[in-house]
Amino acid sequence: MDIKPFKLERYFSLYEHKAKYSICNSDCEAMSITDLLSLEKGAQDKFQNTWLGYTHTKGSESLRCDISSIYNKVSSDDLIVCSGAQEPIFLFSQAMLSPGDEVIVQSPCYQSLQSVPESIGCKVLKWGVKYNGKAPSFDIDELRNMISSKTKVIFLNSPHNPTGFHFTKDEQTEIIDIARRHNILIFCDEVYRELESSREYALPAIADVYESGTSIGVMSKSYGLPGLRIGWIASQNQGILDKVAELKEYTTICNSAPSEFLAGVALRNRKQILDKNLNIVRHNLSTFREFFKEYKELFAWNEPKAGPITLVKMLFDSDDMLLAKRAREEKDVLILPGEIYNFPGYFRIGLGREDTPKALIRFEEFVVESLVAR
Repeated sequence: MDIKPFKLERYFSLYEHKAKYSICNSDCEAMSITDLLSLEKGAQDKFQNTWLGYTHTKGSESLRCDISSIYNKVSSDDLIVCSGAQEPIFLFSQAMLSPGDEVIVQSPCYQSLQSVPESIGCKVLKWGVKYNGKAPSFDIDELRNMISSKTKVIFLNSPHNPTGFHFTKDEQTEIIDIARRHNILIFCDEVYRELESSREYALPAIADVYESGTSIGVMSKSYGLPGLRIGWIASQNQGILDKVAELKEYTTICNSAPSEFLAGVALRNRKQILDKNLNIVRHNLSTFREFFKEYKELFAWNEPKAGPITLVKMLFDSDDMLLAKRAREEKDVLILPGEIYNFPGYFRIGLGREDTPKALIRFEEFVVESLVAR
């Protein structure tokens, strides 16, 4: 297997745990095991009595039932619990793609959506974001023109990482119509579902509304529990799930029993967790709104309608990698340069952490001293 180094994960491996401040993380505020168990009566005793044997390859029936409550048509039999989001991306690509297939990927993207198909020998066509003023968009007509007889999968991500773009219901329906007409699979990374700023922006899962659709979810992002390493793949197409399950026996085999238990507690109490995280996102949106109003000559941004991330355009001539390096070294602040996504001239910000306003104060010091004063 010949696969490119994962630029984003390498960047975070090098700097995430060294920088004291960060304004770029893509997950929401985490919690302790004690805080999570306190959400459900009797959970602490049950957790301490969790059996540490092998779990079912597909995930426990209890957890799959809890996950299925997020969906409308997807049942517990339509799910496989995996390790995070990375494993289902890898397993789906290995299971469903062959050398010579063509795939279409929203770009910029979480790199494994592109690099894993490339490593298999697929031709990857990038469906690139367009900015109309400050707002990102994806042209459906352009997608339609990219389809060929070799197109096997359309890889989507909505809410979109890193731009913060989110499809409308009409756009989602149009994409499904295109895929259905050409017998194309849709794989949708939906790790930010349930974190819409308003219910009017909520979309049904691809796995619910398209018979050849596959959705992935994870505990890491909207729920703020990346330490559990629990994600899942959902599809009403049992052929896809069977192939994924066979390959999972070559990767993680099964999931951590304590993690499965804790994920179930979180999902049964997800409204409380989501309300907390949405309040954090809204507060941080307000804080960033004031910041970018103050420095509108330097930066342009688009407020996301869903999810906790967006891209910021630099309105001055500077290398985004160099800007990030200087912010780390001069103010101990981590930002994520667009070059990590092969999208220079931008950087990503995150809205889901409670300490983001403190980090923004440090970043503002850097802006004033290094950009305004020059």
